[in-house]
Amino acid sequence: MTGNKILLTLALTASVVLSVSGAAKDKVVESQWAPRPVLIDGASQDWDDATPILNAGSKVKYALKNDGRNLYIILVFNGDLSKTTIDYTGIQIFLTAGEKKSKDFGFLFLRKQVTADELIATLEKKGQALSEERKAEIRKQKTYAQFSEEPIIPKKAAAAAVPATEAEQPVFRATAQGAVAIYEFKIPLSRINPPGGAGVEPGQSVMLGFEWGGMTKEIMKNVMAERAGSGSVARQSQGASDSGFSDSSGEGEGGGGGFSDFNRDPRYKKHSFWVAAKLAAQGN
Repeated sequence: MTGNKILLTLALTASVVLSVSGAAKDKVVESQWAPRPVLIDGASQDWDDATPILNAGSKVKYALKNDGRNLYIILVFNGDLSKTTIDYTGIQIFLTAGEKKSKDFGFLFLRKQVTADELIATLEKKGQALSEERKAEIRKQKTYAQFSEEPIIPKKAAAAAVPATEAEQPVFRATAQGAVAIYEFKIPLSRINPPGGAGVEPGQSVMLGFEWGGMTKEIMKNVMAERAGSGSVARQSQGASDSGFSDSSGEGEGGGGGFSDFNRDPRYKKHSFWVAAKLAAQGN
């Protein structure tokens, strides 16, 4: 099966999975054993043999794999991601050994566009020594997609039990193929902790939480700046006698309905769901 074929499979199986997802929403999802490491590149060629599962609430399809060292996750968004704020919020994945939901531990995976100089600064901050020739090569392209994986700070009670540094780091990549966006993740099993734990082993249970979208201070600032600009243009076109402020009904040139319309606009909706997963034992 080709890499593109899994996208067709995901679409064709959506209605079937949806029909049973409501009745089986608490069912344990079986992770599939990965006989070789999954290449995290935002493509789907390593998932041709996977059975996709549809989350009915968010319409996101996903699948899980693991080997003896890592948990691999693919999320497939079949639709217009511009209708969410995922570019601002990234995706948070919460991970807990066992069967209890908890947001005490996880990672924030964020993709953002950076300039060439910002990329150079980031690489140097991570300890990479860049020659002037390498910097010049990077500067030939104006912007880059930068992928970051940041630990979610646990609650104070658990913070002291979490090691300050870890040898193995999670990785993610994201790509778009037309209306389909693919997010791939690799999370070391050693990083999936109960508070103070030392990770999980193949064959054990893991609770996964996924969260993205919603309103942020950065989005609010940008939206209000855009509204202020559009209101200024409207006032100039109508003359100084029209203030352009909206009335209490939310109608007017500058207000656009006030803050309450954020709650009604689907672009600012927060999406989340939980998965009770069972890691595959070796060779299963």
